Amino acid sequence: MNITIRAFARFREDFGERNELTVEEAATLPAALRELVARKGHADTLFEEDGGIKDFVLVMVGGRRLTPEERAECVLAEGDEVVIYPPVSGG
Repeated sequence: MNITIRAFARFREDFGERNELTVEEAATLPAALRELVARKGHADTLFEEDGGIKDFVLVMVGGRRLTPEERAECVLAEGDEVVIYPPVSGG
């Protein structure tokens, strides 16, 4: 199935702004992000050493921000758009 992963801010430099990926049916979010890392590198940007998505990475699927617990269990569907961005700071 086809999904899109869009990256913003610092992540755009590592992964590019827009990535069209073909992943297995019912792929999980972590699996899709691992596919992105396999193509673009920079695994340490998104993943902890134990394989989990780093807590500070902000992830949206279908326009909804996911909690760290939801990210681990999120199953993607055809046409889903995943958005990743680092935390924003400033005043």
